[in-house]
Amino acid sequence: MKLWRALLPLFALSLMVSGAEAHRLKLFATLEDGTISGYAFFVGSGRAQDADLRITDANGKEVAALRTDAKGAYSWKAPSVQTYHLIANTGDGHVADTTIDAKRFAGLSANATDTADDDESSPAGNISAAQIERIVDAAVARQMRPLIEAYEAAEGRTRFNDIMGGIGMIIGLAGLSLWAQARRREKKP
Repeated sequence: MKLWRALLPLFALSLMVSGAEAHRLKLFATLEDGTISGYAFFVGSGRAQDADLRITDANGKEVAALRTDAKGAYSWKAPSVQTYHLIANTGDGHVADTTIDAKRFAGLSANATDTADDDESSPAGNISAAQIERIVDAAVARQMRPLIEAYEAAEGRTRFNDIMGGIGMIIGLAGLSLWAQARRREKKP
């Protein structure tokens, strides 16, 4: 019976920790044609509706302030090629952030307008190499978005190993507590 009393608080604590993990906020962001878009979501729950979204540049200066829509989504056209840091805040203590690195803009500034240097063209002479590169980049971004979304969702889930690790820690702490109690009893005459 005393073992049950020692394990009950630890079991209750484990339930609270699982609940906290279930409401962790994550922020998904992707870049397509110079537009940063995505959504904020709670792990194992749903999308974060009407959350504040701040976008800062590499120096920490705020360049945009948005709100997620009813589906937790947002979209913002980047005015220039640079690294952007996105921070979502639901206002109730849930905050998530992510970064869109300048490298992900992959030639957006160079390909935005074709220059005279881009006279490499297709055999038909109507599409330049820069235009082809821009078309391929856009197509790859569209195809990669579902994969990146699935990865973000999977990374946010509580895994079986996480649960078993938590249970193992609880059992280990309970064993340590019982051992300490037994040592105290041995010392008493």
